[in-house]
Amino acid sequence: MVYDFRSDPILEGAHQYWLAKRGGRRMPRRRDIDPSEVVPLLPNLQITELVDGGARVRYRLIGTAIVSTFGAEFTGKYFDEVFSGDQLRAHEENYRVLCREKCPILVSRHYVSHKMIELLCHRLIMPLSEDDNAVNQALTAMSFQYPNKAAQRIGDWLGAQDRFDVLDTERTIIR
Repeated sequence: MVYDFRSDPILEGAHQYWLAKRGGRRMPRRRDIDPSEVVPLLPNLQITELVDGGARVRYRLIGTAIVSTFGAEFTGKYFDEVFSGDQLRAHEENYRVLCREKCPILVSRHYVSHKMIELLCHRLIMPLSEDDNAVNQALTAMSFQYPNKAAQRIGDWLGAQDRFDVLDTERTIIR
């Protein structure tokens, strides 16, 4: 079942901002994105950069809610420095789809920590382009849901020692 991102104030707010910033283009430029215009959304936003034509992806900016939820600061790191195996391939595939389709994609993932705490993470990944053709960066908004009450204690969710596994993933292209 596809998550209704339009009913989510974080994802819909970021999507409306992205739509307004693209104007008559298919995708806005990075310089069109002004953090001072989206202050309430900043904790849930990240910007990633596609390096060497998309061969690698690097985290450029990560909001505080994202860092708090996942228990780590990834700014400046490449995906292949953070993820491996199936998780790395899944993240890379999201960006291949983004580059091919040149439109936002919604990715919903169900995670569970080794402490058996569940997390649903909904990501709206929106392409940015300097030439309106090649995707060279992405603006991502993330919204989090905790299916069980125990997960309300985010401090117990993740930390440097506690990693998580992906239980399932759903990807939707937004046109």
